[in-house]
Amino acid sequence: MNKILLNIIILILSTPVIAQWHTIQLLPKTQYRYLNGEIEAVNRATVSSQTSGRIKKFYFDIDDYVKKGDVLVEFTNEEQKAVYVKAKANEESANVALKQSEIDYKRTQEIYQNKLISKSKLDQSKSKRDGLKANYKAAAAAVITAKKQLDYTIIKAPYDGIVTKRFVEKGETISPGNPIIEGLNLVDLRVITHIPETIIATVKNNLNAKVSINNHHLLIKDITIFPYADRATRTFKTRIEIDADRQALFPGMTVKVGFVIGEKLILMLPKSSVIHRSELAIVYVKHKEGQLLRHIKLGKSYDEFVEVLSGLNAGDQVLINTDTQSFGSNVVINTVVKKIFSKKN
Repeated sequence: MNKILLNIIILILSTPVIAQWHTIQLLPKTQYRYLNGEIEAVNRATVSSQTSGRIKKFYFDIDDYVKKGDVLVEFTNEEQKAVYVKAKANEESANVALKQSEIDYKRTQEIYQNKLISKSKLDQSKSKRDGLKANYKAAAAAVITAKKQLDYTIIKAPYDGIVTKRFVEKGETISPGNPIIEGLNLVDLRVITHIPETIIATVKNNLNAKVSINNHHLLIKDITIFPYADRATRTFKTRIEIDADRQALFPGMTVKVGFVIGEKLILMLPKSSVIHRSELAIVYVKHKEGQLLRHIKLGKSYDEFVEVLSGLNAGDQVLINTDTQSFGSNVVINTVVKKIFSKKN
């Protein structure tokens, strides 16, 4: 009985399916060295105070989205207003004095031309006019300075983005240079990674890379390798400009950065020919007029192909339209075969 059953099993195992065969070949493939990278914002800034004052109001807080030009913080500005009003008054006074001196100088010129006054009187009038002109310029400059100090009491967003940190509270008194609020832009992003010195020469000779996150490749616009190594890590900081438009990317996320380090001949196998059962990878290999099941070890994936590390050789033919259901039944049959032989022994 066992002999009859064994013959049936062998017959089933040797029954071919409609076969489409693929010949295994050694193909050249670009080799990459993969490094960890981190996404950071191109526009990230800490806004500091440019004048003295007390925090009057915060219009936005942490995690709030702001647009370019939105008012972020307002200071008390009574002192700045008073300085500005005084500067404007001095400018107006200097302007009136300058206009009067222009009239006096022209009148003095006419009198001098009629030879009714000496040349020294004309020179004195001109000197007075020039002095008042200088006073007016100084007063006008003081107005500009006072206006800037007044404007500094209102801090606006330099670009679209989100608020990430706040350094002071409402009511605190601050001085020029004190950090107030921090923010970043979520649109213009880049990747920072560090290339080991052992491959830096190879990378520079063929500056080509790919950036991926969650199996999605990002478009690279530019790559900049800093021209010095970090003494502690012996790596070169590298900045990669990416196109983050319409991508779900945020500063702080990690990505994989692959740099081209050469080319290698490897055995390539269509993924459609591989049968996966638990942790096993198996293919049908053409053998004379039939086919054999062979366990293989796989490596890296390349689109629709996968690298073969062991189990196949160049020139082997594998079935690429494998019937997985048939294979499932074959596994059951193989199990039966093992049981038969175990009982027999």
